[in-house]
Amino acid sequence: MSAPTRQTRTDVYTRDGYRCVMCGATSPLEFQHRRAVGMGGSKILPPPVDGLTLCSTCNAACEAERQDEALAHGWKVRRWVTSPERVPVYYPGELAWFRLDGIRRVRITSAVAMEMGCAVYGDEWMRWRAHALFGADGRNGR
Repeated sequence: MSAPTRQTRTDVYTRDGYRCVMCGATSPLEFQHRRAVGMGGSKILPPPVDGLTLCSTCNAACEAERQDEALAHGWKVRRWVTSPERVPVYYPGELAWFRLDGIRRVRITSAVAMEMGCAVYGDEWMRWRAHALFGADGRNGR
């Protein structure tokens, strides 16, 4: 996947309220590819459902130490997922789950988010959720 068009970037920033989805920061903002683009990318242009607004700090964390959390909250999507709109996205600033529908967000319940995540990832979704909620040692640290 290549870089988004200027219009897609604007649509994603607008959809996300020009705030980092993870922490709420307003700058510096970056377009986060939900699906990995790989080295050098590709010729495929990402649609809005393949992107989120993140600040540079959170974008870097999604690729490193917070990757399980990013997968559990839909901020990242496995490369093999062909329909990223099937993976719900958690917006912590709103304490709410959404499914992305083009440039719109549709609010869903946590039960629907769980059904969607499990439909795509199965038990792996549950492991990510447990890790995101309780940490690697099993204690609730967040």
